[in-house]
Amino acid sequence: MICLTGDVHHSSLLINDQRHIDDPSLTEIRIAQHYVQLLEKHGVNATLYVCGRCFTEEWDDLEPVVASPRVEVGGHMFNARFPRECFDAYGEQTGLWNGPRWYQDLDIGRNVEVVREKTGEQLVSWRGHSYKVDCNTYELLAKHGLKVTSDAIEKDTLWPERIEAGIISHPLNVIPDHDHLYHAHRTREYVEKINAQGYGEDAFGAVSYTIEEWGELVLRQALGIDERGGIATILCHPLCMWLADRFQTFERLLAVFAKRRTIHARDMVGLVDSPPDGLTCSRRPLLLTF
Repeated sequence: MICLTGDVHHSSLLINDQRHIDDPSLTEIRIAQHYVQLLEKHGVNATLYVCGRCFTEEWDDLEPVVASPRVEVGGHMFNARFPRECFDAYGEQTGLWNGPRWYQDLDIGRNVEVVREKTGEQLVSWRGHSYKVDCNTYELLAKHGLKVTSDAIEKDTLWPERIEAGIISHPLNVIPDHDHLYHAHRTREYVEKINAQGYGEDAFGAVSYTIEEWGELVLRQALGIDERGGIATILCHPLCMWLADRFQTFERLLAVFAKRRTIHARDMVGLVDSPPDGLTCSRRPLLLTF
């Protein structure tokens, strides 16, 4: 099975990739519209984790994205840890990367509520912006009715598993795009510089690839997991896929995924307790409390 995911951010967040959109008629959400059209063309399902401010600031453009039957809407924080410098400094001091408990509670609640207001749906799936979690996150997700999270990168975890507060985790087990892909500001020189500073390493190392090389790795890893009976969780940001080669590699991936069973993140709820016989999963340690 293939679980394709992507993250979508509001324009006012001004992330680095957004600064490289060279067509003034486009925004990250308008690019996501094209992404969804390709999902529909190939008959592939995907979960898009969408920041709450997208619903309040860019609803007219977002509506056709979240209305697609191929798309499950997941939560991606309301404010997306903005301003990042403040959240990073607070996290370094306290271990609470998403702010004080009361603030994280408010942020998750606002993301849940705006999705319910605009779509009538209860959020089930979650990915923190920049994958950030802390000792409060899972308890607060459960409090607000969320059930599934994909905030870790673990190449050896092939099946969803229950972690804290009853939350179901399905980590990214296929090489992610953004931090392993040359695109936008992520030139070879830039990547070499930040790697030398100790940034950029995850379970797949600290190596970046051209979009063509990355696409081949994704296919090899995802199909290998599927053939073993596991669930391949893949991250393809709409904006990364557009910036790298205007969706050419993404569409090649979709053509292959269309021949496999593609699921939404929310489907983990019904799958978690029924792993295939003989499939081994590695478990990550629970978060320490502070």
